[in-house]
Amino acid sequence: MKLLDLSSGASYFRSPDAAIAAAITALQEGKTYYGPSEGDATLRQTIAARYAQANVTVAPEQVMVTPGTKHALFNLITVLLREGDEVVIPTPAWFGFYELLKYSKGKLVTIETKQEQNYSLTPDDIRRVLTPNSRILLLTNPGNPTGRIYSKTELESILALLHDFPELYLISDEIYDLDTYGKPFTSALACQGPQERIIVVNGFSKNFAMSGWRIGYMVGPETIVQQSTDFQASTYSGVSQFIQDAAVATLQQQDNALPPMLEVLKENRQLMKEGLSAIPGISFFEPEGAYYFFPDMRAYIGKQNSDGQTIATTQDLCNYLEQQHKLKVANGDLFGGIGHVRMSFAVEKPVLQQAMDKLRNALQQLKPALSTNNK
Repeated sequence: MKLLDLSSGASYFRSPDAAIAAAITALQEGKTYYGPSEGDATLRQTIAARYAQANVTVAPEQVMVTPGTKHALFNLITVLLREGDEVVIPTPAWFGFYELLKYSKGKLVTIETKQEQNYSLTPDDIRRVLTPNSRILLLTNPGNPTGRIYSKTELESILALLHDFPELYLISDEIYDLDTYGKPFTSALACQGPQERIIVVNGFSKNFAMSGWRIGYMVGPETIVQQSTDFQASTYSGVSQFIQDAAVATLQQQDNALPPMLEVLKENRQLMKEGLSAIPGISFFEPEGAYYFFPDMRAYIGKQNSDGQTIATTQDLCNYLEQQHKLKVANGDLFGGIGHVRMSFAVEKPVLQQAMDKLRNALQQLKPALSTNNK
C-alpha cells in the first residue's frame, strides 16, 4: 500500500517552464560561476520591481539574494543578535525557527495564539512579553501552519510597538505571500512604521514550486543588507548565476505560472475543508493563505486502536496514521500546537481524496479507552 504524504512543506507542482528554460539557457552559456554575494543586479532590480507593483518603493540596494529563505533568516539572526537577546515568536509557528535559534546567541520567547480566537495577535499580547532584551519579533504572514493572514491594520498596530522599543526589529517571513484565497495580503514593507527596523524575507520555494532551487531573498534597511552580505560572502559566497537567471524569468512571467497553481490549491483547499468537516470531533481554522490545514485532533488522543494500544500523544496519533493506514501528517506539537496536526493540500487531487478517506476511516476505528478503575 502506497504511503500518502500530507506532511511535506513542498508542493507537488512542477517548477515554472520559464524558470527551467532560463536555467538551461544559462547553463548552455556557461553561467556556472558564483554570483555576487549580494545577488545579481538584474534579479535585485526585478525583486524591487515586484514590490513596486504593490506601491512599495524598494531600492535594489535594499535587496539581498540568498540560498533559500532559511539562509536569509540565519544571516539576520547572526548579524542582529547579541548574547542574551530575545527573539519573540507567536505560536503555532514553523518548527524551523526553533532549529535555527539553536545555533544563535538568541533566546526564544513565545506568544501563544489560539484557534478559537482565530490565531489573532494583539499589541497587548506582544507587549506583555517584551523586555529591554527583545531584539527580534518574528512573524510569518501568511502563517505556517495556521494559514492566518495579518491585515494591514493588525500589522500597523504591531509595528507601532517598535517606537517604544528602539532596539526591536520586525522580521516578516512572507514566503507564502502569493498563495492566498481571497483575503487581501499586505507586506510589512507597505505598512506605516519605522522602516529602518522592518525586514522581509521571501523566496521562490512555495509560491513557485521551486523548493529544490534554493533561492530566497531579504528586503530591508541598506545597513542590515550590507552586514548580511558581508556575512554571506564569508560563508556561502553567492547563489549560482544560472539559478538567479531562472528566478528573474519566473518573476517576469509569474502571471503565466501562478494562476494555474492557485486554481488547483483553491479546489484542494475546499476538498480538505469538506473532508475535515465530515469527521466528528475535529475543529480547524480555515486557512486564508499558504496551503495547510492545522486541525485540532485532541478528541482522538486518549482513544485506543484495534490492538488495544492507547493513543496517548499527538506523535502516537501520527504514528498510528502512518504505520497502520499509510497516511503521513506532521505533528503539530513541533509547531507549538499541542494535539494538532499539519496537513498539506498542495498534493495531487487523487492523493488528497484518498488521504481524506483514509483519515476518516482511521479515526472511526479508534475506540474509547477502557477504564482502569475496577470499582
